[in-house]
Amino acid sequence: MKEKNQWRVVHTQDRWEVIDDVRQAERELNTALWRFHEALGQDHVDYAIYSLEAAEKKLDMLLRKAKGLWNLTSREEESRGKIG
Repeated sequence: MKEKNQWRVVHTQDRWEVIDDVRQAERELNTALWRFHEALGQDHVDYAIYSLEAAEKKLDMLLRKAKGLWNLTSREEESRGKIG
């Protein structure tokens, strides 16, 4: 029983960390969008595009990680008889 509770705590902490990471990545994406819209000159536009692409990729990566974590957790709970 203790092992199951430890498993839940670890996965709950992982979920909160991913949520925090996704929120931070969303803020970075919004900053990159602002930077793009406010860019003046070719160098600023190039930098804004680079930042925007990097922020999009980071958010995409984190969302895939979150999806995998939630799917994994749900499947493990189902196999343990906790869901459905």
